[in-house]
Amino acid sequence: MSQVYESVNNQNQDAEKNFDQVYMHEKPYTGKAPVKGTYKDSAMTLIKGYVGSGILAMPFSFYVGGWLLSIFIFLISAYMLLLCVHYLIEVANAENKENQGLTEVAEVTYGEKGKQITKVVLIAYQLGKAVAYLIFFISFFAHIFSNADSQSGAGNWIYLIMAFCIVLPLSFIDNMARFAKLSLFANALILVGLVYITFYDFYQILEGDGIKENVMNLAHFEQFPMIIGVTAYGFGVLPLAFAIRVTMSEPNKFKNLFNVVSYFSLGLFLAFTLLSVWGMGSRMKSQQIILFCLDNNPLSYVIQICYAFGLICSYPLQVLPAFQQIERIEKLKSYINPELKYSSFRRLAIRSLINILLGLIGYSIPKFAYFVNILGAIGGASLNFLFPILIHKKYFENDELKRKSKFTYYGILSFGICGGLCSFIYTIVKLTSH
Repeated sequence: MSQVYESVNNQNQDAEKNFDQVYMHEKPYTGKAPVKGTYKDSAMTLIKGYVGSGILAMPFSFYVGGWLLSIFIFLISAYMLLLCVHYLIEVANAENKENQGLTEVAEVTYGEKGKQITKVVLIAYQLGKAVAYLIFFISFFAHIFSNADSQSGAGNWIYLIMAFCIVLPLSFIDNMARFAKLSLFANALILVGLVYITFYDFYQILEGDGIKENVMNLAHFEQFPMIIGVTAYGFGVLPLAFAIRVTMSEPNKFKNLFNVVSYFSLGLFLAFTLLSVWGMGSRMKSQQIILFCLDNNPLSYVIQICYAFGLICSYPLQVLPAFQQIERIEKLKSYINPELKYSSFRRLAIRSLINILLGLIGYSIPKFAYFVNILGAIGGASLNFLFPILIHKKYFENDELKRKSKFTYYGILSFGICGGLCSFIYTIVKLTSH
């Protein structure tokens, strides 16, 4: 009798695991064979995750903080963020289980409560990133079609509707591995924009228009929270990194891939930002998005359109990790069960409703760079600093070889929490003063 019970119980566990995999989209929703990403495909997707909207706000943060001070804070912040991702990859590799996502790593060390807390923060952070993209899209349409104040999210309703028409279909992509070709196209569009802005910066530097003022803008210590927040946003790729790792055909190679892409992105961020500050720093007194600091001419508009569409193509990267977690909520799992009639329509309706809510939030936010900063402050302090250190510390507490020193653990924790708190207060003050 006990053998019969054990057999039935194992079958039920296998069925539940299979059901969960559908809603994590490790298996496509249609029930077809899982699509696993190659090393190259995963690298393209991760690059797209780094080089998105964050790099557009980075020059503004360097301008207000002074480029010399900003380099120092940027490198420290980025290094600690990358180190925290390494710590969680180390835990995931030690577990060596299939489909070991971010919430599963939290569950290993802190049980169900840790898993649920991580899930809530992950959903909020990724949806916040999606809002940042929508703020950019609304600002972009306002800039292109009306030359309105493109820093304001409160543009005409028509721009919000235009953004919805583009991003809604993209938010139904279910698997990171299927996103490889779209990532390649998006990377190409963004590369065109970055190259053009770089040459434009060189031209402005050679012309010497305002170059002395820009180069002498070395440090404003009271603005350091802005640099920490924007850096945490731009390099806060922890949720995306684990979503990509899950879909890789060889997850153990992800650490090497992550290092290569991260250090490439670090150099790209730093070079692009410094040239932009030296070449167009004085224009950022009235404009927070470097893309909109270009001259108003047909070629600049084409470049801006290319970059915007590149970002539009990366919108699924921001919402997919959140959708994966939301659709694993028990009540929703039963509501959109693929075996039920009209399940695909129900799932589509839920995702559309979430996107509409995000759009309305983005519509009401006044400043792109400040929203990016406050999101980086909150998400950076919790998801990208606090959680990795606590998880790594607990998991390897009895392993003297892999356990880090208390100075390392508490040093990173202190930097993340204090920096995030300062960035949060700074942004609230700036938003209320405007």
